[in-house]
Amino acid sequence: MGEIAALGEGVSGWRIGQRVNPLFVQAWTDARIAAADIAASSLGGLQRDGCFAEVLLADAAALVEPPPQLSDVQAATLPFAGLTAWCALGAGRGVTAGDCIVVHGTNGVMLYALQLAQAAGATVIVTSKNDAKLARARALGAAHTINYQAVPEWSAAVLEITGGRGADRVLDPGGTATLAQSLQALRPGGHCAVVGALGASPELAVSLPWLLGHQLTLAGCNAGPLYAHRSLAQAVADARLMPEVERCWPFEALPDALAAAPKAEQFGKVVLEMA
Repeated sequence: MGEIAALGEGVSGWRIGQRVNPLFVQAWTDARIAAADIAASSLGGLQRDGCFAEVLLADAAALVEPPPQLSDVQAATLPFAGLTAWCALGAGRGVTAGDCIVVHGTNGVMLYALQLAQAAGATVIVTSKNDAKLARARALGAAHTINYQAVPEWSAAVLEITGGRGADRVLDPGGTATLAQSLQALRPGGHCAVVGALGASPELAVSLPWLLGHQLTLAGCNAGPLYAHRSLAQAVADARLMPEVERCWPFEALPDALAAAPKAEQFGKVVLEMA
C-alpha cells in the first residue's frame, strides 16, 4: 500500500498522491500467465525486490485502488492475504448463499476468507488449536468452530455439522499435514484450495481413489491476477469489510517482525508501517 509519488512518461489513469496497491505478481495482468513470468515479477520473490522499501517502482498497468473505507494499514493486507483468500473462494464466482466453507486456522488469509464467505451468505466453519482464537472467530462471524488439537479427526466434525453432506469448500494451509482431513471434509464435487505448505514435506500425498470417487477438485492458490484483485477491492468496498490486523510494526523493528511471523501467534495480519 502506498501513494503515487511520480508518474512515468505516457502514464494515464493515475494521479500523484493517489492511494494504490501493487499487484503482487506484477505481470499477471491477464487471466493466463507463464510460469517464468510469475517467478520474474512476484514482489519479494527471487528476481524482484519486495515492499519493505520507502520507494517502489511499480508497473502502471498492475495497480489497484484500495477501498476508500480502509486505512493504509488495512489496505496493505489486500494484495496477498486478501487476494489469496478471494481466489481460493472462486474470486466472487465460487461461493453462494447457503454454501458451507471451512477455513483451517486464523491467519490473515483465513480470516479474509471467513469475512468474504460470510458476506456472500455462506456458513463458515473455522478450525484452530487455540480456543481463545476460536472465540474471536465466532465474534467475527464464524457459525461453527472446531479445535483440531482436541478433535484430530476434525473432518468427522464437519460432516456432523453439515448433517453428513460435507463442506462445499475447504481452505487448506498445511499441505501434507492437513490435506487428508481437508479432502474428507468435502462433499462430493467439493473444492479444496491449498493456500500454504506448512507440512513437514513439500511432497503431496493424495488418496487418488477418494479424490476420484468423490469427484473433488484440488487447486493451489497464491495471490492471483489483476481482474481478481480489482473484484476483491470492489467486494470489500461493497460489504464494508474491515480486515483483521493483529499488530502494526514500525519499519525499524523489521527483524523482530520477521522473527515473530513463523510463530503464527497472531490473529489476522501483521503489517510493517513506514514512518
